Amino acid sequence: MTDEEYRQFLAILTRRYVQPKIPHLRRRFAHHMMEEDEWSRHLTQAERGARVLRFIEDGCDDDPYQTFTLDRLSGSVWETWSSLGFSNRIVEESGFLDAYEAHAGEILAGLRPEHLPEADKEVLRAMGSSDPDAELAELVFRARGRQQRMERMQKEAPIQRHLRTVEEQLDQSWREFDDLRKMKSKDSSAEIPKKSRRWFKGLGQIAQGAALSIANVGLAVGVFHFPVSPETQTWGALASVATGIGTVLNGVGDLINE
Repeated sequence: MTDEEYRQFLAILTRRYVQPKIPHLRRRFAHHMMEEDEWSRHLTQAERGARVLRFIEDGCDDDPYQTFTLDRLSGSVWETWSSLGFSNRIVEESGFLDAYEAHAGEILAGLRPEHLPEADKEVLRAMGSSDPDAELAELVFRARGRQQRMERMQKEAPIQRHLRTVEEQLDQSWREFDDLRKMKSKDSSAEIPKKSRRWFKGLGQIAQGAALSIANVGLAVGVFHFPVSPETQTWGALASVATGIGTVLNGVGDLINE
């Protein structure tokens, strides 16, 4: 498949799976008064959580539990869980997940950084990236690298179920952090079990993936008004959401295999 054929393929998928559902999604969010402020809040949560987690991975030489309070660490877990839950709902309701479920192999096989909207670089900058071009290329590379693993996962359960499982795992993790925070406030000398750096790295990837999906579904729905072409606003959003889903699922490995 040539690059032009691939772009046409994404456009066909967008017309088939996404565009029929966009009007309903717009009406539903308007009915519930969930407009740009609601979307922006969840996007900001993901970006804020990712900044803390990026610092733990790249810039924190000391024990993260000495650098950050349990309140802040617990808050990052909650922000990531909350933004992922929102991301999961909107990728399902918008039809992006249906397109991904049905054609993950073809989407991932042809995916390139240049297929993603320029707006994604702004999202990465908001998450603390100093080189969004290189980071976007890495995220695409990692998402493509999951192609065979994605096929195996789909045989086990739908991708939708895997994403929901991640959400449930983060909910449990946040409750554990919150319990530790409360215990520490009662007894400052109490020893607490600690998550590894790898675990926090996985959490950061989940925050990144959620942010990309929220930004691009919002772009397709018209909630966000990034300066992109109409073509990129449609099939480009699908490429980016596919990268976001892949990034979330990449993070799961680090959470589980810490």
